[in-house]
Amino acid sequence: MLLSIFQSTAFLYAIASAPAVRAVFDCNAVVDGQALNLTSLAGDHSVKVIRSTPPSTTTMTWNINLCAPLTINDQMAVSMQCPAGTQVCGIQTVAIEGQNPFITQVIPVSGDLNGSTAQDEAYSVSGHVHLTGGMWGEVYEMETDIDFVCDNTLTEVTHDADGNTIGLQVLSWDDKSLHLQWNTSAVCDEQLVGVQQSTNSTAWNVVKYILIAVVLILVAYFGITAYVNYRRGATGVDLLPSSQAIVDIPYVARDFAKKVGSGFSTNSNRDGYAVF
Repeated sequence: MLLSIFQSTAFLYAIASAPAVRAVFDCNAVVDGQALNLTSLAGDHSVKVIRSTPPSTTTMTWNINLCAPLTINDQMAVSMQCPAGTQVCGIQTVAIEGQNPFITQVIPVSGDLNGSTAQDEAYSVSGHVHLTGGMWGEVYEMETDIDFVCDNTLTEVTHDADGNTIGLQVLSWDDKSLHLQWNTSAVCDEQLVGVQQSTNSTAWNVVKYILIAVVLILVAYFGITAYVNYRRGATGVDLLPSSQAIVDIPYVARDFAKKVGSGFSTNSNRDGYAVF
């Protein structure tokens, strides 16, 4: 019984302290009091990796939309493109001379695929984004890492004749993890703006800490009560606090809050000193 009590309260604590998960990366990232607007990189972008694979030529096209899911092509079969919600998708085509190119691989590396694989994300002012949420065949927990490098010459997103986004390049791919580098002026020092954390973020942090405190108090209350009752010879459900004691918890908390509040108001007239 004691073990089940602690397991339940530990589960509640884990829920209260779990970090929020976003389905789409926030291109207006705020980290350590600095804001970096990456919306200039919004939209679908791509970079091709071409290999000679005689008697064919193999082209892997990596498509990415940093700020939103990739656009679905209504003119293409659903099976020939990544599912809705994908933000990073690889499409491999094979071309043989005298034949039309054909698709051999469609790889959703990162995103909220069909609204069912909510991804986490991380951003640092040093210029790194980590996206997850992809799965492909028997490969799960796929990820994309993007290193942003300051380049003051790339003030706008442009593309070459082959459709490659200038400044975007593939560093590595191992069938599970994709590593990209994106050179852009959007991450240069002059683009960093010092800001104060949003009110919503601050409010959520306050609520989260309150929930954690409440859970810890409940853990201590139930644990101590169960231990005391156990020492008195109680077993089973008798280890738990009485129903009347549980009902009284809100009133005890209210009285405690009033006492704390009155203590602050009384001590506020003592020129900054409190007498305990």
